[in-house]
Amino acid sequence: MTQNISQRSAGLRHLPTGFGLAIVATALVATASLSRAQDSGALIDKLVQKGILSSKDADEVRTEIQQDAAQSQIGKIALSNSVTQLRLYGDLRLRWQYNDSQQQIPDGNNVSQQSRWRYRLRLNADWQLGNDWFAGVQLQTGQAADSGNQTYSNGFNNDSIFISRAFLGYQNDWLKIIAGKQANPFYTTDLVWDPDINPAGLTETIALHKMPLFGGSAGPDGKDGISVPTHVSPWEATLVAGQFIFGDNNEFSNTGDLSSDPWIFDEQLIVKYNFNKDTSVTFAPGFLVESAGHVSGALDSLPFTDAGAISSGTTAVQTTVQNANQVQISYDAKGVPTKTITPLTTTTTTQTTITPNNRTVGSATVSGPRTITSTAASGRNGGVITLTGKASGLATDPSKANQTTTSVQTTQKQTVSTTNNVTLPGITGETRALHILTAPGDISFKLGGIKTKLYWDVAYNLSGRDRFDNVYELKDFGSRPYKTRDGLSWLVGLQLGETKKKGDWQAYINYREVGIASIDPNLNDSDFGLSALNTRGFKIGLAYALTDFVVLNATGYITWNLDDNLYGGRATSAGGIAPYNAANEVQLDVNIKF
Repeated sequence: MTQNISQRSAGLRHLPTGFGLAIVATALVATASLSRAQDSGALIDKLVQKGILSSKDADEVRTEIQQDAAQSQIGKIALSNSVTQLRLYGDLRLRWQYNDSQQQIPDGNNVSQQSRWRYRLRLNADWQLGNDWFAGVQLQTGQAADSGNQTYSNGFNNDSIFISRAFLGYQNDWLKIIAGKQANPFYTTDLVWDPDINPAGLTETIALHKMPLFGGSAGPDGKDGISVPTHVSPWEATLVAGQFIFGDNNEFSNTGDLSSDPWIFDEQLIVKYNFNKDTSVTFAPGFLVESAGHVSGALDSLPFTDAGAISSGTTAVQTTVQNANQVQISYDAKGVPTKTITPLTTTTTTQTTITPNNRTVGSATVSGPRTITSTAASGRNGGVITLTGKASGLATDPSKANQTTTSVQTTQKQTVSTTNNVTLPGITGETRALHILTAPGDISFKLGGIKTKLYWDVAYNLSGRDRFDNVYELKDFGSRPYKTRDGLSWLVGLQLGETKKKGDWQAYINYREVGIASIDPNLNDSDFGLSALNTRGFKIGLAYALTDFVVLNATGYITWNLDDNLYGGRATSAGGIAPYNAANEVQLDVNIKF
């Protein structure tokens, strides 16, 4: 190849100046139509150094390139000198969606049903800034963090567009740092993180297997500073860390959790072993911690936000006041009687609490959470009266010598009944008590020539009991005490095929169980169980690539409650995070990428 280039250069030198200049200009102008003019400038400078072009000819070529570029369509797009590459892309999804649900606590409706026509539009722009720096922006429909869906409006009203990503990053051979609102960098399923959420903050990704310390890069080889690997290892290990700001509270106007900004700290080690190009195993243990802070204004599908005090059921109080006299009659050794009269007042209080959303027919509760009944009694003695001999009104009786009898004589009884509303205390730290161990992974292989993946995910909240008892207030206002499964979520699934080009297909199914105190209800998948916790069930999907850029997709969710005896507290009260006995959803999509 070097010899051919030298021969062409030599031949070009012997061409008439105008003819050679025309050839060079034509080639460079063609190049300029596909890239920026300054990129061609480096080539012109090299041709001058080789003696192929004179300085005068080079200036003429540059002028011609600039004129041609300005007249072309691409030339009308002016980019900053700092931008070395710009990528524009996006996708449009058209969806018909149906969902139904049954309330954990019946509300008078047998089933709640809904069907909607919806769409999602996402527009992306990524900038490469030199060799190491980059930036990006994404615009999309829908303001909620966990969904870009926009339901078609009434009366053909126009819809809003929102900034869903805006970030700046730095990257070298083994390190990537991104600041801003960005795509989720973690290896995860939709068990803990909804795939539509773009967290805001700082992330660091370290490809350990590419670091010189671990034999990934041997350093410059002396040829234009290019690094070369020492060997190809089947192992890959990547450390990912994220520090995300989840809210902004005024630390000067409030105290406690109300003044604290909620943060999410997530760390994960992704380890992958490649047996060959088609077979691999991935395991990615991690630890997600959230600082205690107040969450306000979240727009998720079923958010746990602004959890102030709310009315939650009723308390019936019945108070009975009974006045009586305790009479004691005793005889001495000669049978002389003594009567002792002690006035008594006994107050008995019976309190019956029916926790949230009960329905009653007459005086009977026909549905709703547990009824809690407690009884307390207290007594008070009055002044004692003692009468002896004839004053007691009793005759002397030697046959009753040294005997004593006691009796109670009721004089008055009064009962008063009242009914009070039960109020759940406000929660100021919605992110409190979340210390979650995560362990997603997969085994990828080919089955009959079809790409296949067996995948799983596990999440266990080390502070599950605290969150169950105190954040969701289920200890004092719930139907039962904490169970270990309340702090655990897990998922297992199977995927066949992929949709990369026309004619490709994909099918998958997974089953999961989601404990009420196991994960953050502001982060989990908005579609599975309609985003509710205390849920289990199946997600089933089928996709077909109609073209390289159009994919048809059908997804179904069949879910029901993990524990049908869990209600009360922040589970089923107004704004509760586990309101459903069952929830189902069907989505039919047309996805267009551009």
